[in-house]
Amino acid sequence: MVLDISKCTTTIRTTAHYDYPRIMKYVHLDAIHPKEGKTGSLVALRIERDWCAPGDFLDIMDRESEECSAFAYALFNRFGRLKPELVDNEHLKGSGVWGRELDTGAILFVLDTRAEKQHEWSVVAPFLLQELARSEFASPRTFFFVWPIPPMYLALDEEHEQKCAKVLNVFRKCHYRRIGRTSVLCYAPDPAHPSRALAKEDDVESHIGAFQYRDQPTLAEDCAFVRRVQRDRDQAKRDEEYPLHSMIDPDPLLFGYPMPEVVDDIRGAYSQDPTLVRRKDDRGFTPLHVAAYAGNALAVRTLLGLPAASAVDQDLRRRDNNLGRTPLELCEYKINDIKERAQARFGIWAGHKANALRAIYLLKKAAGEHMALTEDEFVAQREWGCTCGQCTDGWLSPRMRYRLFWEAETTPDTMDDICSMYAVIPSDSPAMSHLPPEILQKGVRKPFYRDYAAVMRAISRVLGQPGMAGLPTAANIQTALHGETSCFFVNGGRVEHAMDYVLYSAMEQSPCGNATWDQLLEDLVTDGSPEGLAYAGMPTCDNDLDFIRVAERLKLGTHHRYWVRTDYGGNDRDEMDDEDEEDEDDEDEDEGGAEDEDEDEDDDEEDENMDEDESDEEENEGDEDGDNNEGDDEDEDEDEDECMDEYK
Repeated sequence: MVLDISKCTTTIRTTAHYDYPRIMKYVHLDAIHPKEGKTGSLVALRIERDWCAPGDFLDIMDRESEECSAFAYALFNRFGRLKPELVDNEHLKGSGVWGRELDTGAILFVLDTRAEKQHEWSVVAPFLLQELARSEFASPRTFFFVWPIPPMYLALDEEHEQKCAKVLNVFRKCHYRRIGRTSVLCYAPDPAHPSRALAKEDDVESHIGAFQYRDQPTLAEDCAFVRRVQRDRDQAKRDEEYPLHSMIDPDPLLFGYPMPEVVDDIRGAYSQDPTLVRRKDDRGFTPLHVAAYAGNALAVRTLLGLPAASAVDQDLRRRDNNLGRTPLELCEYKINDIKERAQARFGIWAGHKANALRAIYLLKKAAGEHMALTEDEFVAQREWGCTCGQCTDGWLSPRMRYRLFWEAETTPDTMDDICSMYAVIPSDSPAMSHLPPEILQKGVRKPFYRDYAAVMRAISRVLGQPGMAGLPTAANIQTALHGETSCFFVNGGRVEHAMDYVLYSAMEQSPCGNATWDQLLEDLVTDGSPEGLAYAGMPTCDNDLDFIRVAERLKLGTHHRYWVRTDYGGNDRDEMDDEDEEDEDDEDEDEGGAEDEDEDEDDDEEDENMDEDESDEEENEGDEDGDNNEGDDEDEDEDEDECMDEYK
């Protein structure tokens, strides 16, 4: 009997994620028939990525599951923003219906849809998806993602391939459309979104389906150990069937390492059988693709240097492989993936491999791109992630420089205002938290803080200079100070304290934080302001938000500030337990805590009296030293002498 799905109702419940209860929750949706009972179920994971600490998104997804990790790395960077190639690359962006709207908002990742054994999945699944789209979770800023057939489950025979096609068709009927040319589909609750106007027949296909590794595990064999053993077997078979490919890339862990013997291997293979240098493996990779994917510059150079009759140059623009990329795109994809994973997992990155960058240079040149730099100059420029060609020393991009300059230029005015109001600077004043405890314990007074502001101004002057002189290094900043700010340095202040504040404050106001500065610049552009238009005219670069790299290159010793592995699980659960305890305490107080209230009032009065006494002592001390709020007219020499005495 055919199930009348229209008579089904649904129940929805949520459960908090054990490790990340405030960031993730599972959504369980059940379809209930009045006679048949439960007919199917759906499980999705809701991810509040805006609540992740800056740079933690990929690390959290990596810890959740292998499927979540693969999903996240396929689409997003460590800040949870869509990868540029899925928006900007004319081929890889696919239908082009998805863009930067996927950078923000909650993610609802559909993990599983199933029907009870006696019912058709193709009938139950659409009903569940439609009900999910009508639920409270379908806000305009929430996007639904699904990976209908993850790579580890690809079809191995014609029957399974047909089943996969049916699964894909069900999701497309429910308005899920492919993101770029990945295996991931997405649904927009907003009916006006461009994806809703794209007919399912016009949606693009993923490249990966046509290139399936042999002997993959079945769904029943879904475990990491089995897949790892299977991958090893696949590699062994590839070594046997495609020996030249294996000589060029013997081990993925050797990415970017020089292998001199590969030159003779390639030339020998070409002499033995010229067709070997263009043979495709089971992934669709030619030897040139393999060399690029391995960051093997010697192999790339040797292949491109073979006689014209080899026709290797025809492989430069071929994308008919499981990643849908040309050799150049493969190499750039790999170096960026390595960088993203290193920063997401460890918070540090050692720079791009020189051999991989040489491979990119050779591929660009062979493809006819004009290269204004020499090979060595190109490597030096790109080593630290520059993609705009204008980064000073290869790591300080024009937009990052402007962001830091703005912060260093505007903060000192606020600091001057504070100096005019206080003799002892309040601990919550700008840049105070970036001073070491030994300075804060003594109490920061006006002369010191005024010099601190002068260091900030020196930073802005340095950042305003072109070339290497514009790098905000300690040496350049000291030169810009011309021997000023003696009180600051004599009493333990360092240039790095000021630079650390400038960098961290800029990060807090960037898209890695609350994005307030970027919103301000957008408003300035709209108003036609010169400041906003100047920033908008600067080239974009991968280094525009790489605050960790700036901290490392300036040797601030505080790069941990820019990558904090937040303990979401323990902290969140402790706080939730504390809240429960507070609620219980409140109930106890309501039942009869009059005595406690009286004690609290007495304590408050004592605290207030103590605060008043301390305040009086500070005022008296300020009067005795002649450094009260009315002492702004004292000359600089007296201020400096006083500063020296106070900190001795």
